[in-house]
Amino acid sequence: MYRLFLAIRYLVTRPINLLGMAGITISVWALVVVVSLFTGFINVIEHHVHQASADLVVVNLPPWANSRKLVAALEADPQVAGVTTRLLHHGLLLRPGHRPPPTPLPGRSALHGGDQPFLFVQGIDPRSEAKVTGFDDWLIHADIPKELRAMDQALLPRDGLPTVLVGLQRLTREGLRVGDRLVLTTARIETDPQGRRSPRKVQFDLVVGGAFKTAHSGFDGNTVFVAADTLRQNLFPDTPDAVQEVALRVHDQQQLEATAGRLQRTVNRVLERDQYAWASVLTWREKNSGFLESVQHQRALMQVVLVVIMVVAAFLMLATLSMMVTEKVSDIGILCAMGGTPLGVTTVFLACGLVITACGIVAGTLLGIVTGIYLEEVRQALRWTTGIDLFPIDVYNLERVPSAIDPMWLLQVAGMAMATGLLVSVLPAWRASRHDPLVSLRAG
Repeated sequence: MYRLFLAIRYLVTRPINLLGMAGITISVWALVVVVSLFTGFINVIEHHVHQASADLVVVNLPPWANSRKLVAALEADPQVAGVTTRLLHHGLLLRPGHRPPPTPLPGRSALHGGDQPFLFVQGIDPRSEAKVTGFDDWLIHADIPKELRAMDQALLPRDGLPTVLVGLQRLTREGLRVGDRLVLTTARIETDPQGRRSPRKVQFDLVVGGAFKTAHSGFDGNTVFVAADTLRQNLFPDTPDAVQEVALRVHDQQQLEATAGRLQRTVNRVLERDQYAWASVLTWREKNSGFLESVQHQRALMQVVLVVIMVVAAFLMLATLSMMVTEKVSDIGILCAMGGTPLGVTTVFLACGLVITACGIVAGTLLGIVTGIYLEEVRQALRWTTGIDLFPIDVYNLERVPSAIDPMWLLQVAGMAMATGLLVSVLPAWRASRHDPLVSLRAG
C-alpha cells in the first residue's frame, strides 16, 4: 500500500508530470478523433458507392455469350430481385467544334469527379435499370430542375437524335441545357477480310436529354447514360444482341456473398465453360475495390502518423520520470534503509508511470469521444470564429462531418497507450532499484 501512496505523492508534488500526462492525452485524443472521422467517412463513402452500384454484376462476358439465356437463368434464382443488361464504353463528349482541354484522364479526381471530357458511357435500358439501381431516384433528385428531369422520357430520341443523360454537376459546370448537341468521339475494333483487327474512329451526335445525380459524385462526374440501342447501332452493328455487363439486385444483402457464389456457377453453366470461366460475378464492393481500398489505405497511413505522436509523448514521459528518479535519490536511500526491497522501489516508480498513463488514457478517450460526437459542431464553430473549414463537406457530397466511434478501436488505443507507458516506465524504475542505499543517503 505504501508503494501506491508514495507514487501518488511523488506525482502530486511534481507538476511537471502533467507534461507526460498531457502528451498521452493528446496522442490518445488524436487517434480517437481522426480514426473516428475516417471510419465515418469510409462508411458514408461505401454507402454512396453502393447507392450508385448494383448489388451484383456479371463482368467480362465473352462476345459469344447468349444474353437472353443468361438473363433467364439469373432471374430464376430466388434471391434475384431484378436483372438488367448494359453496354460499357468510353469516349470524349464535347460540344460540336470544340477541342478537348489539356487535362489528365480519369483517376485524377476519382472521389468527386473530374473536369476531363473523357467519360465512361453506359448503354442501358431505363426500365430494367430502374429495377436494379435507383435510376428513377437519380433523375428526380431535388437538386435537378424540372426541365432536366427525364424520368418519363429517359433516353428517348429528341429532335431525331439519341439523347444522353449527364451528371448534374458536370452539366451545370459546362453550362449545358436540354436540347444542346454534343458529339461523342470514341473508337471500335474492326476486322478486315484478312482477319486483321484495327481500331476505327467513331463519332456520332447526341442531344442532352436530362441530368442525373447520385450520392456518389465521382460516379456522376465520370459517367453518362445513353440508350443501349444507341451504342449497339454505332459501335456493335454486327452483334445486335451484344451485352458486356449484367447487373442484378438481390433480396437479402446479408446473403450477398453466398448469392454471388451460386450465380457464378449459374453463369459458368450457361456459358458452358465449367473449366475456364470467362465471366465473373462480383459484388458491389469487389467491383469498386480499388477505390474503396485507396480510402482504407489513407486511414491506415494516418494511423501510422498518429502513432508517432504517442512515441513523442512516451519520450516526454520517460524524461519526466528519469528526472523524478534523479530528484528522489535520498528518498530511495531512506526507503531502502527502512527495509524497502529493490522490487518495492521498482514498483513505486513503475506505479508513477502507470498512473500517468492511465489518467492520460481516460482523459484522452473521453475527450476524443466527445469531440467525435460533436465534430460537426466543432467544424462550424471553428469556421465561424476563424473562417477556416477543416473539412469541406460540399467537396465530398456530405451533409455533415461523418464520425463513427468504434469500441474495438478504443480498446486498441487504450491497450497500445498502456503498453507504451509501461515500456517507458520500466527503465527509470529499474534504474531507481539499482541505487546503492549508502550512496543514496550520502547524496541526500
